[in-house]
Amino acid sequence: MSDNKQQGESTSTRRRDVLRATAGVGATSLVGVTGCLTGGGGNGDTITIGWMYPHTGSYSGLAAYQEEGAKLAIEQLNENGGIDGNDVEALHEDSQADPSTARQVARRFVEDEGVDVVMGTISSSAGSAVQSYTEQRDVPFFPDIAADEITTESCTRNTFRYETRASQTATAAAGWAVENFGTNMWVHNADYLWGNSVASAWKSEAQAANSDVNVVGETTSQLGATDFSSYISQMADSDAEWVVTGVNGGDAVQFLKQAQSAGLKDEMTIVSPVNSFQFIRKAAPEAAVGTYSAVRYFEEYDSSENEEFVSLYEDRWDQPPDNFAHVSWTHMQMYAQAVEEAGSTNLDDLVDALTSIEYTSPMGTTQFRECDHQAVRPYNVGEIVEPSEYDWPAIDVTQTVSAEDTMIPCEETGCEF
Repeated sequence: MSDNKQQGESTSTRRRDVLRATAGVGATSLVGVTGCLTGGGGNGDTITIGWMYPHTGSYSGLAAYQEEGAKLAIEQLNENGGIDGNDVEALHEDSQADPSTARQVARRFVEDEGVDVVMGTISSSAGSAVQSYTEQRDVPFFPDIAADEITTESCTRNTFRYETRASQTATAAAGWAVENFGTNMWVHNADYLWGNSVASAWKSEAQAANSDVNVVGETTSQLGATDFSSYISQMADSDAEWVVTGVNGGDAVQFLKQAQSAGLKDEMTIVSPVNSFQFIRKAAPEAAVGTYSAVRYFEEYDSSENEEFVSLYEDRWDQPPDNFAHVSWTHMQMYAQAVEEAGSTNLDDLVDALTSIEYTSPMGTTQFRECDHQAVRPYNVGEIVEPSEYDWPAIDVTQTVSAEDTMIPCEETGCEF
């Protein structure tokens, strides 16, 4: 691997990498077989992936894991013959968590570099901008974002999402929170696509679980906010028994630290769709302990597939993976499996293949639904507890919800391709 591939390299400038096998990278079950693909970006014997990460902005703490997971998967695939015998080439660029920038990057990937597929983003607003562009160009898009709209009323035929959507976290955890913490809830969220999805979904699911649920108060902050004191004061002075927070990345860290300092955990229970993220548990350790979270992924999850994934990741990056590493890695694996099955990178062929394959990810068996291209997979709820295996807080899983029970029926999604 060339020097510009080493960990820690800035992704603020565009670059093209052909990732080869590196020492310490283990085998993957997706072994490439010799073949010749039809369709795609016109790069001959390579498949080109356009990856974008929010290294600039509120989600910068999550981006490094996302990029590491993508690179690990690509290295594994190339070590084992590529995808259908074709080398996997990756372009990596900073989306800046900005819709305009992300769309410009996607356009450059597609029109100048001829990529076969676009992946990444994390920011729901940025991901939505990329989704609309890639739909126009019939380019497959695998977003690492959670706003409901991406696979509900704003769904597109070219979009496939393994990452869970906001309503899945609410379906898995909101009723459980009402049962365990009470019917008086407060809702606080960042005022943008994902945060608003969280607020809407958690209110709806909590009230569906118990008609006595009372939303005591609702507050919103701007994305990238640093001062949550006024919102915390309002919560503490209310009759709310618990609060759900739709804030992520650095916003979530600041909220937890300020809530800890103000003693909010003595007044009510803090529940979140994302406090389980490793970045948040590392950055706000004691402040996160005692809060509860829906769990998309965590490094100590008990499955043989996760043990293998964690081992491979630690061998490569000298640290365990987080949720965004897990999603980017899994997106690559599922895409590779579908391309090999279809023998093609054309969208029409991939739609059929992607909705027919079943893949066992580190968090369980998953599959893209035909009706909305949302992955169906089991979900967990847990408490953030004191460290066990690592130096940062662990997660005690308190409930696992089956894959089918986390999904809204197809007819209720509003998705029409």
